[in-house]
Amino acid sequence: MAVLITGTPGVGKTSVAQSLASTLGKKYVDVAKLAAENNLVKGFDPELQAYIVDTSSVRALLEEILTCNEVVDTHIVECVPKRKVTHVIVLRLNPLELKKRLEARGYPNRKIAANVEAEVLDSVLIDAVKWFGERKVFEVDTTGKSVGEIVNIVRLVLEGKGRNFKPGNVNWLENFYYLLGKT
Repeated sequence: MAVLITGTPGVGKTSVAQSLASTLGKKYVDVAKLAAENNLVKGFDPELQAYIVDTSSVRALLEEILTCNEVVDTHIVECVPKRKVTHVIVLRLNPLELKKRLEARGYPNRKIAANVEAEVLDSVLIDAVKWFGERKVFEVDTTGKSVGEIVNIVRLVLEGKGRNFKPGNVNWLENFYYLLGKT
């Protein structure tokens, strides 16, 4: 079955998904690229400088093309057909680090604020649990870890050794001092 790598924009989804796909000998699928190439967008949000993806059309296309031997990369979990995925890995990142990464990408302030807020409030994790159910979802804090370290953690999860990575193990509000770098 397919593996979904998801998380707030900037947490490292693409790097991890590409490396994991290579490591496992699976095909890498970039949902944003797929949506753009197939004109499956409803419009453009100028304030956030982001395309508005037609989730049901993307999901229908993925239903057709996924062979269950892929690593799928997207932050819009509703685009991915439930029955095609065995594991959903939600990557998390200290919101202060996320802010720095998004600033380095040149994102507008409104987009940075929206994504940092989404990370603090567990938005992608909540969406993933609602869409796929808690049993399929795992949460990995990527803060201070290399892509290789994260891929190794994901491999442990895929091997059934990921009990420490169930939803709820990352809580930025509960760990406020860690968030601020004051351990």
